[in-house]
This record gives sequence, structure tokens and C-alpha cells, in this order.
Amino acid sequence: MDIHPHPHDKDTLRLRGRTARRAVRDDNRPALAAAAAERLLALPELAETHTVLVYGASAEEIDPAPAIAVLRERGATIVYPRVSEPGLLSLHVVADETELQPGAHDIREPAAEAPAIEPAGIDVAIVPGVAFCTECCRIGHGGGYYDRLLATLDRAFKVGLAYDGQIFDAVPTEQHDVTLDAVVTPTRTIRHARP
Repeated sequence: MDIHPHPHDKDTLRLRGRTARRAVRDDNRPALAAAAAERLLALPELAETHTVLVYGASAEEIDPAPAIAVLRERGATIVYPRVSEPGLLSLHVVADETELQPGAHDIREPAAEAPAIEPAGIDVAIVPGVAFCTECCRIGHGGGYYDRLLATLDRAFKVGLAYDGQIFDAVPTEQHDVTLDAVVTPTRTIRHARP
């Protein structure tokens, strides 16, 4: 049952979000990633971060790499997800991005033998998505990988990273969907207004 009914269903918004991601010119992507990183790193929740979950971006996704580099300089432990079995992500500490290897859907991920970490150990989770709304809801690719993972990150500050064109006034949500604490784009920082 939808908590926020919306005229656009998830599939329509996925299409619109993907179209927006694809529409970003390749030569603009590095500057937009840097602008988003600056906003992300300005969040007070990241000021004293210890363990941060990040992601290896696909060609279409906004790349968190500029933010990851600064977080490493600040001494943060960097964790990447790995597809451990269909529908499930395991979390692994990665000391250097050269350790990543092509995984599911051509997304770089840690090797199976990389040190594992429990979701309870994550302080901040920087997550991708296809579409987000101004209430900090997210829609992923539809596989449920991040939905399941986000539900286990009880104490983590959860922030989505996106291009501006991926932000919509509302997205349909279901009971099991986890609302993020914030969404950051190259030009906006949107915070979830907690009741």
C-alpha cells in the first residue's frame, strides 16, 4: 500500500530518473561530482565520521569518488557493498580503490576475501538511486538490494547522492521503504524533516 500515492508509478519514475542521468554530458560529470562532493562533505554528520559506506558508480551514476578521496584523507574507514548472493549485499572494508574489481552489472566491488563488516558498524551510508523526492525517499533499480541493506543500517546517517534531474516532488513509497536522512545533488542539500 502506498503511503504517498502519486500519479507516477515507480517504473515511470525509474525511466524518468534514468533518462535524467543519461542526459548529463560526459564532460560535465566530473565538475558535477566535485560540486556534489563539496556539499556532501559540508554535512555536519560527516565531520567526524569513522566508517562510511560508499558505492562504485556505474557510468550513468554520479560518482562519489571526489568525496571518498577527502574522507580517506580525514581518516575514515571506507566500506563498499558486494553482491554476495541474489538480492543481498555484503559489506567490505576497502583500503584502496585499486582493490575493487568488476562485479554484478559492471559495477566495481570488493573481492570476496576483502575484510567483512557488519551493517551495525556503519556510521554514514552514501547511497545511489534512480529517483529521489524532496522528502528524501528513494527509488532504486528495482532489485531491492539497497532496500534490504538500508533496513539493517539502524544507526547510520543515510544520504543519497544524485544529479538534480533525479529529484522529483514525490515518489511512491511502500511500507518497507527506508526514508533517507538527506539527499545531496550538485546544487542542493535536502534534509528529511523528522516529525
